[in-house]
Amino acid sequence: MSPQAWESKTLLPGDILVSEIFRGQFASDGEARSEILDRLNHGALLANYIGHGSTEVWRGEIFSSDDAQTLTNGSALPFVMSMTCLNGLFQDLYTESLAESLLKAEQGGAIAVWASSGMTQPGPQAGMNAELVRLLFSGEGLTLGEAVGLAKASIRDQEVRRTWIFFGDPTTRLKY
Repeated sequence: MSPQAWESKTLLPGDILVSEIFRGQFASDGEARSEILDRLNHGALLANYIGHGSTEVWRGEIFSSDDAQTLTNGSALPFVMSMTCLNGLFQDLYTESLAESLLKAEQGGAIAVWASSGMTQPGPQAGMNAELVRLLFSGEGLTLGEAVGLAKASIRDQEVRRTWIFFGDPTTRLKY
């Protein structure tokens, strides 16, 4: 993983509690999944996944579209930043992407999701990820849509710029 990805947490205000979940810390993917579900169900403001993934899953199925449907976080919905491939592949007729599942979850899910509809390299993803976190917590009061647009404009990699999609209402502001 890129050093920029790990630096993103230093861009958060000091009063925000950061919980890091590393798949390797757990004896099984099921234990990691349980920890992710617990954090999301207890009102995480932001969920920032960095790693391998596909249309419906994060690596090793530590979180999936099926898991999204089980969330019970009600109105305490996170903004999910998915720095992986294909979680935003909404145009597949035969499956629902993780991004869509998070937005459609009946008892919770996510307020918005930022995910890729394609396959890209992690380096440019990490730079864009760090810039989005910086913008969201810069004190400028940007909407999610404004911050996403500026983060995309900050990188040169055309594949990342073309494939990252914002799912949700772009006028939403994070409340922290």
